[in-house]
This record gives sequence, C-alpha cells and structure tokens, in this order.
Amino acid sequence: MSRINIRKKADLLFNYFCNDSNFRLVFLGSLLFASLNVIRIYFYVLAGLCMIWAAWLFGYKMIYKQRVLRVRNRWLIYIFSVCAFLTCILHLGSNFFVNVYYVCYMAVCFFFFYGIHADKSRQKCTREVCRILDFINIVTTVMMIAGLVLLAIFPKGFSFEGDAFAIHQNRFVGILFNANVTAFYALMALIACNLLWVIRQSSGTLTKKIKVLYIVCGVVNLFSLFLSDSNDSLLMLVVYLCFICFYVIFKGYKKGIVSIIFRIIALLLACIIVSAALLGTRTLVQEGVSNLLSLVSPHTQISTGVTAKPGGNVVIKPDDRPKSTTFEHQNTNLDSGRFKIWRQSMGLFKEFPMMGIGKANIVDYGKIYLGGLKYEDFHNGLITIAVSYGTVGLLIFMVFAITVAKAMLKTIFRYRSENRRDGRVLMYITAFCAAYCVYSMFEVALLVDISYRVVIFWLMVGLAMSYVRSYEHSALLAGENIPARSRTLHRIAAYNYRKQRIH
Repeated sequence: MSRINIRKKADLLFNYFCNDSNFRLVFLGSLLFASLNVIRIYFYVLAGLCMIWAAWLFGYKMIYKQRVLRVRNRWLIYIFSVCAFLTCILHLGSNFFVNVYYVCYMAVCFFFFYGIHADKSRQKCTREVCRILDFINIVTTVMMIAGLVLLAIFPKGFSFEGDAFAIHQNRFVGILFNANVTAFYALMALIACNLLWVIRQSSGTLTKKIKVLYIVCGVVNLFSLFLSDSNDSLLMLVVYLCFICFYVIFKGYKKGIVSIIFRIIALLLACIIVSAALLGTRTLVQEGVSNLLSLVSPHTQISTGVTAKPGGNVVIKPDDRPKSTTFEHQNTNLDSGRFKIWRQSMGLFKEFPMMGIGKANIVDYGKIYLGGLKYEDFHNGLITIAVSYGTVGLLIFMVFAITVAKAMLKTIFRYRSENRRDGRVLMYITAFCAAYCVYSMFEVALLVDISYRVVIFWLMVGLAMSYVRSYEHSALLAGENIPARSRTLHRIAAYNYRKQRIH
C-alpha cells in the first residue's frame, strides 16, 4: 500500500472522528441498543469508549476551535460542572472515578447534545436531528414489531438467561427488559413521527410514501405503548398533546378577564377530553388483545398464588385460580412506591444538604444512613440531582433550566411569524421538552442517568435553541427589541461568520 493511500485513509479517519455529528449518532445509537436483552452489555461498553472520543472532540472542537464560546448559557454549565466535580472530591474515598464518569457524561449532554446549536445553522441542525429521528423511528418500530410477534407466539411470555421477553407481570415488554423502557421507546418513536411529519411538511418534502410510513410506524408504536401499560409514558403523551392545545388556545391571546377565563376553561376541557380519550382507548386495546390471545391460545393463562408440594402436586388457592391473559398490571399502591423512596431521599439530603453525595454513592450511603435502599435512584430527576449535588447544584441547574424554558416559550409566542412555513416546528419541540420534564418527575431520566432517554431530551433542547437563535437573529435584522445579551451573541456570531468567509 502506497504512502498516499495510507495518508488518504488516515485523513478520512481523522475527519470522521473530528465530526461531532458522527459522535452524536454513534453515542445515541449505542445507548438506544443498550436496552436490548442479552446483548446490552456490549453497547454499554461502546458508550464507554465514546467518552474517550468525547474527550478528544471537546479538546479539539470546543477548546481549540473555540466553539464553546457559542454555547448559550455556558457559564451556568461551567459552574454546575465545577460544583459537581467538587462533590466528587469531597467524597474522594467513595466511588470517586464513577462519580467523575457521571460528571463527564453530563458534560457530554450539555456540550455535544444541548450544544448542537453552537456550530451549525438552524437548517443544518434540523437536517441532522431529522436523520437521528428517522433512525430512532425505524429501529424502534422494528423492535416493537419483533416484540409483538413474540407476544403472538408466546402469549405467556418466556425468559432467557434471566431476561423476560414478550410479556412480564401482565405488561408488554417485547424484546426490551422493562415495560417502562418499552413504553418510552414506543412513545419517542410516536413523537418522532409527529415531529418529522411537521418538519418535512414545512420544507415541502413530505411525500405520500413518507406519510404512509409515518402512519404505520405511529400506529405500531401507539399500540405497543398501550400494551405496556405505563402510566408515566401515557402521562407524557397527555402533557405533549395538552401543551399543543395550550399553544393553539393562547397564541392569539388578547388582554381581558373574559378572554383569559374563556381560554382557561377551554384548555381544561381539552385536557380532560385528551386524558379520557387516551385512557379509554388504552383499556379497549388491552381488552381486545387479551380476548384475541385467548381465542388464538385458549389454554394461555396467567396464575398467581400457585404453590407446589414436595411431591410435585400443584395446589391452587380458591381465590387465586388461573386468570385469563391481561395487560393491566396490579399495583398495591397508586404511586408504585415512589412516595416512600422520595421520603428516603430527604434523609440523605439532610445529611449532605449543600454539595450532595454524588450519584454513584446513593446505594452505599443509603446503607449507612438509612439502613438500605431498594433502588439506585429516586425516580425523580430533580430529587436525584438534589441528593447527588446538593442545594448548590440544584439551584444552578434550576436557573439554567428556567433560562432555557423562558427563551423557548418567549420565542414561540413572540418571535414566530405567522407566515413562516416552519413556524410550528419549534412549538412541537417545546411541547416534547415540556412533556419530558413532567415525565422526569416520575423517572430519574433528566440528567444524572446514563440512558438513551436523557441524551435524546438534551438533543431536542439543543435543536430548540437553534430555532431560538435563528428567530432572535431574524428579529434583530427586522429592528425588533431583543435582550442586550442576545444582541451581543448574534453580533459575535456574525463577526465569526464573516471572518471564516474571509479566510
């Protein structure tokens, strides 16, 4: 092999690893497949290797190329990261390297997924996110179809190497290990279909074939969402739809007590109708599939309270006779034990209220101060941040979150022009972010959780900020009043763009 060919291949390899778009796709894909049964460990290893890649990109793109200067609210990110690292140092003797790994992971979410808006135009950000959403939509739909096929073949479900397939505890799991994870995957693919539909419609690339594809994928994933019987994911879908209703009702708001009362009543009615429709449809789908499986496999039964005598005879209690297949899981309490672990979290928070204990120390410190914890997290994103990084970390994160949310809401109501073809896109992205924030109040997946859910959330927030920046720039050119800080950022961006063109 000649030196020229070696040099060309080396340049191609260098350019590939210098492209943060490639990193985002590989990292997100590794976490997406990490929830697959049996083989998930290999994708977790790949995600770990991606952290080395991220360190290289951070040094080359963020520091050397100075892209970090264009990340919005970067000082809050710096302060939060420094405080999180100080927490690791304060607990140096307890899982130090694991805690540092969590800090690095959060930096990846902030700078490479939220920071997607820093080095690309809105059009380029949208194209990249569309490719990722198409990938998620197709892969997830294939996963759900495979799970439904297994459910049809094995109505009672089965286990392999300790992992449940098809159905587990009367809930559809498919080929994933957890019904709640299955539900979120299905919901994310469903929302991806909606976002892609709106984006392609605004760009004029929504063909009939693509419409049929999105409709089929949406139906399959909605069907899987209902069978998984996940209240958290269903609540997220309800909030997503209700936010859209909120925008439609209030976008033309005019001052006046009568007007605001009328719109609030209309919003409440819309929320009630959406919630009732989804809950009723879920019940009908679950009952229909249960009856269908009973017809296909009449001997399929799920039993509880079954015991076996030493002689091998099975004894079934009169009150616990085998029941027909159902997809409605039974909870002993409505909160699924969350209130208990939230109360436990307060015990750890009181011990270390200022700087927290670090995410990796929750289980170990729970044994020391609480006599043991059942879970590694508290099924609440903000509570997990508060316990992990204390009041200081929580306050800094809340200031960052409120600043970003304010910019997004202000943009969709003020800077959006009615005649813009892409005017609805930011509204749907904001609806997803708002729904996810509500979802994170019942799951750990907000920031301190190494999962596909967290990464896709911060990617969507980064896409939203690219729209915010674009609309603010358009408003500046039109002579509208925007915050002084935003004007400065846009002037710096314009100067850097002219400088690049000259060179």
